Amino acid sequence: MGGRRLAGHRRPDRVQAAAPQGVDHVLDASGAGVLADSVALTGDSGHVLTIADMSAAQHGVRFSAGDADQAAQSLPEIVQLAADGKLRVPIWRTYALAEAARAHTDLEAHRNRGKAVLLP
Repeated sequence: MGGRRLAGHRRPDRVQAAAPQGVDHVLDASGAGVLADSVALTGDSGHVLTIADMSAAQHGVRFSAGDADQAAQSLPEIVQLAADGKLRVPIWRTYALAEAARAHTDLEAHRNRGKAVLLP
């Protein structure tokens, strides 16, 4: 990874400020229209993967439809990246599973500054 981190983002200026050494790869899980910025940040559409934006092909970006077998095969690599400090996912708030509707409402209102996590 060349000492650079993976990143997810909403605004490229915030990502550049948080990772001045640059960004190697982007995983888009938001589908919030960030693919063009993601390609610009990494410098290569092949370094961007989305699981949420159906316009991926328009940006030359790979789209993963969520194949469970493929995700299971990738999990050890993702865990290792997190353990090595190369993958950071900011957690904004946790919700009990019974509060899923509230979590969804909060996310739609863009109140979050990170990810929402549902707990059993």
